[in-house]
Amino acid sequence: MSIFLQRLRSEIERIGVSELARKAGVARNSLYNWCEKGNIPLDKLFLLAEHGVDVDYILHKKNNASENTPMDEFGLIPVREDIEVSAGAGAFVGLEDNSGYCLAFRKDWLNSRGLKEKDLYVVFTRGDSMEPTISDQDSLLVNTAEKMPQDGHIYVIRSNDTLWVKRIQKLLDGSLLLISDNKIYPPMQLNLNESSDVEVIGKVVSSSKNFY
Repeated sequence: MSIFLQRLRSEIERIGVSELARKAGVARNSLYNWCEKGNIPLDKLFLLAEHGVDVDYILHKKNNASENTPMDEFGLIPVREDIEVSAGAGAFVGLEDNSGYCLAFRKDWLNSRGLKEKDLYVVFTRGDSMEPTISDQDSLLVNTAEKMPQDGHIYVIRSNDTLWVKRIQKLLDGSLLLISDNKIYPPMQLNLNESSDVEVIGKVVSSSKNFY
C-alpha cells in the first residue's frame, strides 16, 4: 500500500467515516471508494481538509530522510469537466481544452499498462446505453494515443459535435459499427472514409463508478 493511501486512510479513520461524511456532505461510499483506490479528486481532498483532515500530513510530511514524497508516486490526470460522452443518443461537446481539476493515478499502475500521463484525460458519461459495463455519470480514463480501433474494445468517438462511448467493430468496407452493451439500443454505423469529421478520440482503459 502506498504512503499516500496509508495516510489518507489513517486521517479518515481518525475522524471517523460517518462523522466526516456528515460534516463534508459526501456519501460514505465515496469515502470508502477513495480509501480503497486512492483516486480522490483534489477538490474533494481539500474539501475534507476543511473538516479536519490533515492534507499537509497526507501530501508532504516525511517521517524519515529516505521516505519519498507521496505525491511522487502519482500522476495527475486532467478531468475534462467541459465534456460529457454519451452512453445514449449522443452528447454535444465543446472541444476546447478546459480542464477543471485532476485525478491522481498511481504511476506504477499507469506504467504497467504502458500509459503516459500526457495522453490521458478523464471524462464523465451520460446515459445508459453502455449498461451494465458503464453507467450514467461514471468516470472514464481515456488514452488518446490509441486511435486505431480494435474489435470489441470501447472507445470515445466524435462525429461532428457529438461524442459517443461505444464498443467498436470494424467492418469490411472500412466503416465502424458502434455497439451499445445495453441491447435496447441498436448499433450505429459510421464510415470513416466518407466523412472527414469523424474521429476516434481514444480508447477507454478504465472506468470508476460513482455512488452519489
